[in-house]
Amino acid sequence: MTTVICSDGTRLTLGAVLGKGGEGAVYHVVESADIAAKIYNPGKAKDRRGKVSAMVADGLHNRSDYVAFPIETLSSTSGEFLGFTMKKVAGFKSVHDLYGPGSRKTEFPTADSQFLLRSAINLANAVASIHSTGCVIGDINHSGILVSNKALVTLIDSDSFQYRSGSNTYRSLVGVAEYTPPELQGAIFDKIDRSANHDNFGLAVLIFQLLFMGRHPFAGRYLGKGDMDIKTAIGSGRFAYSGRKAETMMEPPPFVPALGDFGEDVRKAFEGAFMPPARQPGGRPTAAHWSSILKGVEASLAVCAVDKSHAYKREVGACPWCKLEKTMGRSLFPAQFSPSAPLMDIGQLLHAIKTMAAPSTPPNAEAAIGPISGLTMSQKGKSARSERAATAAAGLIAIGVGIYLMSELSGFWGLALTLGTIIVAARSLDLKSRFSSELSAAKAGWEEQQRNWVKKAGPEAFEARRTHYLALGAQHSGLAAKERDKLAALEQKKRQLQLEKHLDAHLIDRAKIPRVGDGRKATLASYGFESALDVRQRSVTGVPGFGPSLAKDIEGWARSVERKFVFNASVPTDPAAVQAVKSDIARQRAELERDLLKATEDLKNLADTTRTLRTNPPQQLIDAYTRLKQIELDIG
Repeated sequence: MTTVICSDGTRLTLGAVLGKGGEGAVYHVVESADIAAKIYNPGKAKDRRGKVSAMVADGLHNRSDYVAFPIETLSSTSGEFLGFTMKKVAGFKSVHDLYGPGSRKTEFPTADSQFLLRSAINLANAVASIHSTGCVIGDINHSGILVSNKALVTLIDSDSFQYRSGSNTYRSLVGVAEYTPPELQGAIFDKIDRSANHDNFGLAVLIFQLLFMGRHPFAGRYLGKGDMDIKTAIGSGRFAYSGRKAETMMEPPPFVPALGDFGEDVRKAFEGAFMPPARQPGGRPTAAHWSSILKGVEASLAVCAVDKSHAYKREVGACPWCKLEKTMGRSLFPAQFSPSAPLMDIGQLLHAIKTMAAPSTPPNAEAAIGPISGLTMSQKGKSARSERAATAAAGLIAIGVGIYLMSELSGFWGLALTLGTIIVAARSLDLKSRFSSELSAAKAGWEEQQRNWVKKAGPEAFEARRTHYLALGAQHSGLAAKERDKLAALEQKKRQLQLEKHLDAHLIDRAKIPRVGDGRKATLASYGFESALDVRQRSVTGVPGFGPSLAKDIEGWARSVERKFVFNASVPTDPAAVQAVKSDIARQRAELERDLLKATEDLKNLADTTRTLRTNPPQQLIDAYTRLKQIELDIG
């Protein structure tokens, strides 16, 4: 075993390797279960000595519980700087394993929507704590952030932070493009002093990924010409979920939460974080601000009545997770179903529904309304009668002239004038023809309102609702048989299930695929491609930026994974598949019971509404009847 010397003179023994990276390795310290040692690879220690020594001298490890800051510097027995000690981070996993639905199933199997939100809050608290020490993370990305099974957050690789001590500024020399703000895209980091506002961009991306199922906020479909990769979209301010769609020319991928699902404050914070820098005079939302608004969301959560793993902001109304899972056809969290009441006796409930008395046939609508009082002839009716009287007087005169002509001058023209006058006068005296269009419209309106009233004031609406609830009851009664059939079907396709499990265990993010780096992996994840199973089930060519050539590389990788599959007939049916069936049936049962529990109250309310309508007809019905009677009165 190797012996190293602490800056306080203590001799430590390096034990087993806990992890390795590009800069060095982290070792167990034999003398302490709580301390680990980071030893740099040859040639790396010299560049980090000044920063690590300053961090140790300034006691940063005492100023934040969220970071594995250097505690003591480490040297060889000959005095050569080797690295530093730090608190051991045990039982924590990468935040990427949490926000990716595929990896979350195995790495955080009990995590639900509230766990993700609490992790986002703790991440914001951690970044705020780091900024309070005077550090800037700089290279903020998923690889340096760890989460425990209690949603606690710790940041590692603190020696890569930017830190100013006295007159010296020790810069952060690297960065991941997918978490780098637009103003620093393509920058040479060893020549730039970064700020907390730069970190705030990467923090917003990580919070977005935690809340939005691992989707990257700048991965979407570009509505302009060509494709838009994540780095270019960040540089152009093209937030794919923004309400500024006409400006960003982007739309989000399918099967994602809506930006407003977490409330207006969260929506505004994301819009502010991803707005082009020139339009952010006050800077991006800070870590402390994110902590505050996310705590506000947490305090206003409602737990889904169907699946207890779903929690959502009350102001949203219906559970957005249920809607999303139904659209996707799979669960995002380990389902937690329970009956919405102690347990219901379905037979008793259905009997109560069947025996409820339905409303009788409603009375005649005219009788329900009664006589219309105070109805008088309208001005239009009076005018029509005045015109009719004038026409009658003129007609009498014309007839008199016609008779005179027949007897004294010309029998033919006199007869023609008399007959023509009689015909014209007869038509003018008939007021029905003058009001025919209005009368027709009034009758149609009255008949329509009568039909609507009969539906609501009679048994029709009640019986339709009763039939609906009885159908739900029949579905509920058939769930046990449905579950047996589904479980039996699993036994018949055991090989297929084993293959799917094998493919699903091979994650794209952990694979080495030609021409598919971190940026393209993030785009694939944003479109629901997380494992070899996703690639075998759907075409990658539907993802922006993935043409036939690139898709061929990814599909070739998935096929190579499939070729390694070996079927084992002696292995029982995959417990996860069995549980998926049971969860699906439990979800259906919970949804049906939720609706059925409302049945008797709903039917009672319908019956009450019917009685009310009979004694108090709706105004639309009264108005239609009044209009018809007014026209009939005007016609006379």
